Amino acid sequence: MADFVHLEWGRNACSDGYAATVIVDCLSFSTATSVACGRGALVVPVADRDHGKALAAEIGGVCAGKRSEGGYSLSPPTLMGLTADDVLVLPSPNGATLSALPREGRVFAAALRNASAVVAYLAEVSGKVLLLAAGEKWPDGSLRPALEDQLACGALAHLLNCPMSSEASFARAGYLSCTDDLHGALKGCVSGQELTHRGYTVDVEWAADLDSESCVPELRQVALGGKLVTAFGDVL
Repeated sequence: MADFVHLEWGRNACSDGYAATVIVDCLSFSTATSVACGRGALVVPVADRDHGKALAAEIGGVCAGKRSEGGYSLSPPTLMGLTADDVLVLPSPNGATLSALPREGRVFAAALRNASAVVAYLAEVSGKVLLLAAGEKWPDGSLRPALEDQLACGALAHLLNCPMSSEASFARAGYLSCTDDLHGALKGCVSGQELTHRGYTVDVEWAADLDSESCVPELRQVALGGKLVTAFGDVL
């Protein structure tokens, strides 16, 4: 079973020595991935949309577009129509970018929506667990820590209930302080305010809906269109 949990931030975090790494990008890559995989679809993470469009055409999938374009996007409600026959190429500058980097051990995606399901699975994984918070970016490309990711990591650390680092313990305390109003906490954070200002309040509401999904997205290699790609799929 999981015997230690630690929290790190961003693309420079090292996963060496960890049996499992959990990518946490609550607004919105991990939340969107939990919804898509919960419908049975495969999710192929890519950092760049142009690359994503070319890859989708090559493997017979569909590339998510911008929220403003309609159709599939990082907005979780747009993914409810996906089925087990679908392959979604999902561009994201944060969570998908982290997912595409090489990692030691197994790699999962989690958010508040599927926290309990992921923890129930990780509890049977022997070794250390790294919670990798994606955060956002400042205009110069540097990491901007994001409250929503810290809260989701705190929920995972709390549910794992095993020895943890000070960083994970601090995130756990923050999560426990917000359990009475997770929606308010996400709506009030900078990322939540940005989405609300752009008219995507529903995305924040979906991200705050604790344990509304039962899927456990794990990154694995699959053959699609004669090409070997890395995709998240539900292990349950």
